[in-house]
Amino acid sequence: MRMKRSFSDPPRRFEPKVPTKHSGHIGPGPKPGPKRAVNISVDAEVLKLAKEMKINLSQAFEDMLRTLTREERERRFKEEIKPFVDSHNALIERIGVFGEELLDLDDPPV
Repeated sequence: MRMKRSFSDPPRRFEPKVPTKHSGHIGPGPKPGPKRAVNISVDAEVLKLAKEMKINLSQAFEDMLRTLTREERERRFKEEIKPFVDSHNALIERIGVFGEELLDLDDPPV
């Protein structure tokens, strides 16, 4: 694609991009979705300490819940694919890896 402007066209001023505004969400994870009120029971001593330390309980709970659900999803995924991984590893043990005969593992690399 060729430029259609010529040298006789008047210069245009450089205008920087306008920075995007912050969403207000602090912490890891995707953009927050709609919120829902829940009732939880917390040890009174822990609650008192958290309030003294000005810890945002909602954000702390949400971050921990996000972490726990991610870990559980990972655990379930690993459990689900374990038979496939075991079968693949058995196949590799039986027939080897493609190109394995080209590697001389007895000689150290130069």
